[in-house]
Parts: sequence; C-alpha cells; structure tokens
Amino acid sequence: RGLRRPRGVLRNGPLRFGILLAALPIAATVAVVVLESNIYNGWRHLYFLYAPLLLLAAFGLHGVMASASGWPRIGAYALAGAAVAVTIVSMVRIHPHQSDYFTVLTDRTTPERLVSRYETDSWDLAPRAVLDAIIEDHPSGTIYLRLLRWGGVQRATLPPDERRRIVNTAKFVPGARNFRELPAGQRCPPWADYVVSLYANTLLCVVDTATYYGDLRRRALATEPLVRSTYDIRRDGRLLTWVRDGCPPNDGGEGGPRFFLHLTPVDGADVTPWNGARIRRHGFDNHDNVLRAALARIDGNCVAAVLLPDYPIAAIRTGQLTDDGVLWEAVIPFREEAPDYAAARREALAGELVARSDYDIHLAGRALTYLRDGCTDADADARFFLHVVPADEGDLPEHRREYGFDNLDFTLAARGARLHGNCVAVAHLPDYPIARVRTGQYDGTGALWTAEFAPPGGE
Repeated sequence: RGLRRPRGVLRNGPLRFGILLAALPIAATVAVVVLESNIYNGWRHLYFLYAPLLLLAAFGLHGVMASASGWPRIGAYALAGAAVAVTIVSMVRIHPHQSDYFTVLTDRTTPERLVSRYETDSWDLAPRAVLDAIIEDHPSGTIYLRLLRWGGVQRATLPPDERRRIVNTAKFVPGARNFRELPAGQRCPPWADYVVSLYANTLLCVVDTATYYGDLRRRALATEPLVRSTYDIRRDGRLLTWVRDGCPPNDGGEGGPRFFLHLTPVDGADVTPWNGARIRRHGFDNHDNVLRAALARIDGNCVAAVLLPDYPIAAIRTGQLTDDGVLWEAVIPFREEAPDYAAARREALAGELVARSDYDIHLAGRALTYLRDGCTDADADARFFLHVVPADEGDLPEHRREYGFDNLDFTLAARGARLHGNCVAVAHLPDYPIARVRTGQYDGTGALWTAEFAPPGGE
C-alpha cells in the first residue's frame, strides 16, 4: 500500500508505524555490520529489536485474519495455534529449564555445537537440579561441596534442613562425602560413586580425597621428573602432575598459590578457532585456571594434575606467581617427535642468508631458520618476535587485519634447541604471498635486536 500511494504513508498512522517496525531491525543489523560493533554472547546487545519484531508479527497476523476468509483463514488460525502449542509443550517438557532456547533444526548436531551456538542456562537453573539429585542420592549426613558461582545462589533456594546439610568448602574432609570439580578434559576415577555432568565440560565427582590424590601422586612418583623446582613436575602420557612434599598451609586450597600454565602448540591450526586466535595474539594457549582448580593439599603434600589437550604441543611454560612477581617458573620441552635440528641447520646453511644479527637468519623455502654459534645458558629462555606483512591484507586472519601483520612470536624452547653450543630455531612462514618480514629477539625491557627483510620475489 505504501508503494502504491507513497504520499499517503504520512497520513496513515498504522501503515507509518508498520514501516517503522520493519525498518528498525534492518537498520540496526546493517549498522552493526557497517560499524563493526562488538556483540557479546549472542545477540544480547540487540534485544531491543525483539519488541518491534513481535509487533510486526502481530500486525502481519492481524492483516491475514482481516483479509482472508474460508479455508485460508482457518489455515492461518491453525498454523498460529500449532506454533503456540509446540512452544507450550516444549516448555512443559523441559521445566524448570524453559528459559533455555535452541532450534530443533539442529537436533542432529553434536551437543558441543549446541552449547557453543545457542543459549542454554543463563539463569543457572540446572545446578539446582544437580543439588536435588545429590541430596536424593545422599539422604543423610553432611555433604561437602566446592561451590562455584552458581552454588551459593542455588543452595539458598533449598529447604532449610537440606541447606544446612550442604557445606561450602574448598578443602577436603577425610571420610566425608566430598564433591570435587574437575577441570575440562579430566574424568572422574572409576571408583568414584557419583558423577554429575555440568555444562558439557565440567564434572562433579564424589571421591575419597586421599585415594584420588594419593593415586595421582603415586602415578607421578613412578616417573622421572621433567622439572625439579618448588614443585616437581612429572609426566605420565598426557597427564602432567605437580607434586610438592611438605608444602605450607597456604600452598593449597582456598587462598592458595596462583599458578600459570601456558601451552605452545606445534601448529595453532590444531586447536579450536577461539584458542587459535588467542595463540596468534600471545603465542600460547592459556590454561592458568585449569591448573589452579586442579590443586589439592593432602596429608601435608600438594598435588595438582592436568590432562593436557590432545593437540601436538611443542613446549610448556609453567610456574607460580606472588604479588611481587614470579616465584618460580619452568619451560618444559614437550615434543612427541623431536625435530632433527641438526638437519635443519644444514639445510639453512645451504639456503639464503636474509639477515645477520645476534642470530643469522636463513630462508629455505617457507622455513625461516635462526642460527647462533656459541650461545650461552641465557639463550635457553630466548624469545623472538616474528611479524609477517602480507602482500594482500585480505590474507591475514580476521583478528589480525586491524594491525596489518601476522604475529607468529615464538620461543627457542618451543621452536628450537641447543646443539653442541650452537642455537637453532625454525619458524615456518605462512603460505600466502609475503611483502615483508620483521623479526628479532626481546625480553622484559624491549627488543634486543631487530631485522627486517623482503622474501625473494615477494614470496
């Protein structure tokens, strides 16, 4: 109607209002795209569009009902009624989690995809069901839980008698029912008598504390330590265990130590897209929170165990922090198959020397090799920056385009080795056409040396 009589739009209140309702969602969506606005956690910053969309649907339904007759009108009523009925049935079936929303068109996808793409439990109702299940399985006695953000809120909604039975504690009580949150990727031991899955990536287990962490400690002590420091760090397959005998009271449990755990992958493309982007920015995958959550103090000994991700890992940097800085740190080479750096050095020397500084830099194909003769113990902690400027910025990962270069920083521990007093490190350039490469070595105070060159032929 508006297209047939454009000037009549201004005099027709309902039509003018309908056009406004239709224009709002379109204009707001286009503005977000054009202005590259940050939209966090789905579409929460566009919730204001929900009202105009509902009103627009109501106008449309009213228009159909007013203009249709006979079977078309009956069909419209039937469709509207079916839509309402499906929603009511779904809400009743999933009560008290009817605030969750998703689309049935994705039922055949994996649970991980559903969790990552659709709203599940923003109101934290599911943990109340978890508490109810724990209480039902343990009808008497005190239950010790390491309550997270949701725990205190949901415990407050329990009947007073049941609420008093649940004690929030970060410590373990010997001989009691202790529920322990395990980090993502770990599994409850087979002798745990209760397992609850939360958010598809966290577990609560009822475990006997001494048995669980004692078993972890025994497994660790049967292996050779990778690091001897304030904590001995030992490896059993992909299980990495931190052990400290006779640790002080403040070294475990609530208010205990702050650890960091940084994993350098062999290839950032092996991990999830989110972590891959983070690795491109910082050079490592940050698992600090996983390690902190895994620590327990048993019989005066501190034990922490982390199941490492299944992507190939080049190196691990871990340590302990205080308010004054780093208390201790360690770099752990972690290569399933150690690269042949002697062969890499020979191939580099046969290639082209593209820069000369503290390290000579050779290019052979896409392999950039850093060589230094007579390196010292200080080189073991060498950190390099590697910034690649592409011939076409469109080749950059999306999160790097605002900077104009790709950040491929690395450490000698992750990409190199010391061979008979010589240091060798190898970094592979991306496969897109490259305009320039900036690289060098840095420490906490800034750059120690820099070099810049253009690959031969711009490639």
